[in-house]
Amino acid sequence: MIQGCGGGGGGNDTTPEPVKPSSYDLQATMSQYYTKAQSWSLSGTVGAVPVSAVLSVAPKTGTAVFPVNGKAYTYTQQEMKLTVNGQTTNTMGELFFDATVMQTEAVSARSDDTCEQAQTKGSFSRAAKVGDSGANGSGFEYVSCAPGAAVEANYVDTWQLKEEGGRVLLCLNRSSKVVASGFTRVGSQCHQVLADGSLGPFMSLSLITEDGTLSMKTL
Repeated sequence: MIQGCGGGGGGNDTTPEPVKPSSYDLQATMSQYYTKAQSWSLSGTVGAVPVSAVLSVAPKTGTAVFPVNGKAYTYTQQEMKLTVNGQTTNTMGELFFDATVMQTEAVSARSDDTCEQAQTKGSFSRAAKVGDSGANGSGFEYVSCAPGAAVEANYVDTWQLKEEGGRVLLCLNRSSKVVASGFTRVGSQCHQVLADGSLGPFMSLSLITEDGTLSMKTL
């Protein structure tokens, strides 16, 4: 589910936010995720098994083609290195986005042949207050990245601005219903938002799928 939703490299789980403003420009906050090179080191569990990961985002110039529909979009490169039981897997792909509203258009992780595409777009508030939430689009997760691939699941995305552990967090949430089985996958990617609206070093990931539960946060 890792989509577009970053803060300067590394991450310190003990960094609280100082003075909190009355509202946040979330569109400007999301602009940093799509257009600024950054990375986060995370640790947690998959089920009961300890895991660690590094999520990196590297903006690119120009456009790239989304393989399922053959259309070109502005994009950024996204990479996830996940280590479980000493074995590291590397998933790399493109995050395609609409730079005018900072909304994800599509995601392709060709290394494991997974693709998704938005059918509707949401809107990030430019004056969000803690406790606010809103629509963040909906679309399809495909069975592969092949042109014209069949739909595996239908997803609905939302955003939420909340306070937790002394931090203000922007959470990107997803509910994804698998067409064949009816199983609903649930995920959340949360990023710290600092007082000036920029992304802080803390982030967390959670995911529930048919294969089990994943939970991670910055070290």
